[in-house]
Amino acid sequence: MPRLNSPFVITTAFAVVGIGVFALNAQDYETDPGIKALEARLEDDRVLFNVEVQREVTDDLLELGRLVAMGGAEAGGSGMACIACHGAEGMGDGSGAFPRIAGQSGWYLYKQLIDYASGARPNKVMSGVAQRLTEREMEAVSAHYAAIDAPFRPVIGDIEPELLQWGGQLGAVGSAERGIPACVNCHGPSGMGNPPSVPYLAGQYANYMTHQLELWAEGVRDNDAMNVMSSIAEKMSSEDMRAVSEYYARVRPAGAGAEVAVNVDMTVDTE
Repeated sequence: MPRLNSPFVITTAFAVVGIGVFALNAQDYETDPGIKALEARLEDDRVLFNVEVQREVTDDLLELGRLVAMGGAEAGGSGMACIACHGAEGMGDGSGAFPRIAGQSGWYLYKQLIDYASGARPNKVMSGVAQRLTEREMEAVSAHYAAIDAPFRPVIGDIEPELLQWGGQLGAVGSAERGIPACVNCHGPSGMGNPPSVPYLAGQYANYMTHQLELWAEGVRDNDAMNVMSSIAEKMSSEDMRAVSEYYARVRPAGAGAEVAVNVDMTVDTE
């Protein structure tokens, strides 16, 4: 079993799939960014923010990560190919069945793989995949997707302005009356994450985030530090979960070239 206190700490990673459905041919496999592009991404200050790299990310590690993503792990095969669901650039499928994993915190991804393998985060697909990966393969595929700076897909579906505004309020200030803290307290301004342990929310798919909140509230997912997310989700209604998820799905990091952005006044602009 991989060690949680591994010396591997890298700056970005993927949020790994949280829904027990496996889909083939969901992605364009021809968009692999290549090693040079990944190396350039590792030099980006945004990636290195608040993260201490304790082991050098080498070409060999990135090459291994790309190989694992394509199903080339030691115990690999088509059922182990990350690109089948998450895509070569880690963009997911847009529906939320498979989350966006490009540019996530590498250590966060690595921990999710460990939790899938141990059963702390049960999932019919990902648990089986993680249990067949070696520790180094977990590190490598985390580094691979962590280093990708992929574009954002357009947001699918509409949402009532009032519900979107409520989601933005929960994200920014929470609800004191109901004991729901603001998302920004941990996930940072605009939901950009706080590496290495806190994932980004901005640009993640609403259906995926809503489903994860439901799993935390139900006690199915139980791999958060000190049960923080579980205790928060238990206080949220279904409407709260949808509102905050739809809000962050429309938020984009500065300079991301987003199709949809949410302004500070909580209205929605289509660019």
